[in-house]
Amino acid sequence: MQQSGRPLHNVKVLVTRPKQRAAGLCESIERAGGTALPFAAIEIKEPDDPRNRDYARQHIGDFALAIFISPTAVEQTCAVIGKLPSTVSVAAIGSRTARALEAQGVPVDIKPDGHDSESLLAHPGLQQKAVRGKKIIIFRGQGGREVLGDTLTSRGAGVYYADMYRRSPPESPGELEHYLAQADIITISSNQGLQNLFDLVADKESFIRHTLVVPGERAYRLAKALGFDDIFMAENATDEACMNALKYAASKMSKKS
Repeated sequence: MQQSGRPLHNVKVLVTRPKQRAAGLCESIERAGGTALPFAAIEIKEPDDPRNRDYARQHIGDFALAIFISPTAVEQTCAVIGKLPSTVSVAAIGSRTARALEAQGVPVDIKPDGHDSESLLAHPGLQQKAVRGKKIIIFRGQGGREVLGDTLTSRGAGVYYADMYRRSPPESPGELEHYLAQADIITISSNQGLQNLFDLVADKESFIRHTLVVPGERAYRLAKALGFDDIFMAENATDEACMNALKYAASKMSKKS
């Protein structure tokens, strides 16, 4: 299946990132000799209730720290709010989010080594002494995890969530069944994306026989619960980590063939 220097030679990969986030991974797959089959398992839409987003735009200068959950949160915030005041410090979850901020000309003051809320909460800049009495705004997608805000509140901060977008299931299966018939490996970027795909496919027994690349422990546990057996876990949701897992999965498939 593989050729030297082309570790994904003849491998067809279903890429399920949102449309706005898929290009980099698709290009990396093609450069490695594979074929990328893009199907967005999550669509990015306006939040159901824009009021807290509008409040953030009007009162951004009241906050001491802005936390960005994802690259999509960066793009949506910059589109709605524009440039942040220089008085607002900035924190990012994950290297992809930090790079998205820097690409928008926003300096990042706090960026942890890891790629989740827990790694950000472990940063010295978010300990109780650093955040007690401060107002913190969290830019995120509607309905995100609460652990970050709950923990910061317990440390004495005043936390405000700004839902900048909504993650929605695809409106139709489109070419999904056609792509699944071709795909050797499916890449997943989030639990919601995996659940959306599972809900969308008609032949679930065939679906769970696919080889799956997931972005961490939480997605791995969901994949197992849904019935998948052939699962490869990337270190995180970055393109680089996903490519490493894809190459490893392809090497294992090549040895079986």
